[in-house]
Amino acid sequence: MMRFIILLLALILTSTLLGGCGFKDIDKRFFVVAMGIDWTGKKDKPYLVTLRLAIPASKVGEGLAESQIERQEAENIAEAVRNLKAHVDKEIDFGHCRVFLFGDSLVKETMNEPMNWLSRRRDIQLISYTAVAEPSASKLLASNPTTERLAGNSFFLTFGKEGTVSPYTVTEPLFDSFRRFKEKGMDPYLPVVSFDGDSYVVEHLALLDKMKQRLVLTPAETQLYNMSANEFSRAGIPITYEDEPLSFYVSGVHRNISISHDEIPVVKMTLNLKGIIEQARLNVNTKEVQRLLEKHVNERVEALLYKIRNAGVDPYGFGLHYLGQYFGKEADYAHWQSVYPEVTFKVETHVKIESTGLVH
Repeated sequence: MMRFIILLLALILTSTLLGGCGFKDIDKRFFVVAMGIDWTGKKDKPYLVTLRLAIPASKVGEGLAESQIERQEAENIAEAVRNLKAHVDKEIDFGHCRVFLFGDSLVKETMNEPMNWLSRRRDIQLISYTAVAEPSASKLLASNPTTERLAGNSFFLTFGKEGTVSPYTVTEPLFDSFRRFKEKGMDPYLPVVSFDGDSYVVEHLALLDKMKQRLVLTPAETQLYNMSANEFSRAGIPITYEDEPLSFYVSGVHRNISISHDEIPVVKMTLNLKGIIEQARLNVNTKEVQRLLEKHVNERVEALLYKIRNAGVDPYGFGLHYLGQYFGKEADYAHWQSVYPEVTFKVETHVKIESTGLVH
């Protein structure tokens, strides 16, 4: 009898706690699938927050994705989100938001406030993707890709590699952005997204310091960076062989970095590439092609490294590598920062041609 009374009291206490936890059913929630933050330049309301809210639909098909766009200008991001709750009849839920877009004007101004807000919200998923939106996050979220089946699904397929896998797309999750904005010797980057009228285009990469954007890479440079920094294969390397175009498909990449301990350090990067000749004339001399490919990659990657160094950013994390290699302290990091504009790079590439395709 006593055990029954204790169990009854426990059930009553549990039901009391549930009533006060603010739980809301799923049909009383609006799920945010993508969020955009733009810089307005206004003194009183510098931030424009745009939310893309998914609308449940009975039919799923190409171009049938339905969503609701809500915008709000405010003094800060938290206030904008709070005000947006007055524009909808359901609780706004960020638990399914996998994409955060930052307007082109915002990344050129400052990224401190957006990263600060994102790092404090308990319902923001750290595996979400981050990107720069051109011309603005608000306009990009209002666009509707013709092949999108579910609201926001095109972003997930693009960045999550569940759909297309492109060497021009450098995926950046939110947890890595937090690390890069805070870590010594490693700077953040963000892929740039635009809309061509039918679908999203991601082929540029924006490089930032700890505050804002400093450089945007071209599509060819983005592919080279993805291959040399992230060991991303499936890239294509075009060269000219005997006055005709030749394309080498990279099926595997391995990279190694070493940094000398000289007064002005020398960064040596070794790249081991393997793959097949995807397009060429008949009867190619593979040894000659191999030599041309190695020379081509050495020159292009070295030029990219100097361009990035001259912009004053370090997305490769050479500074962090330097500290890790020599167990550096604050004085070592201060020395690295002072000499980074003068460090030299040496790239050594080894290419292994596994096949010339079906034609031998």
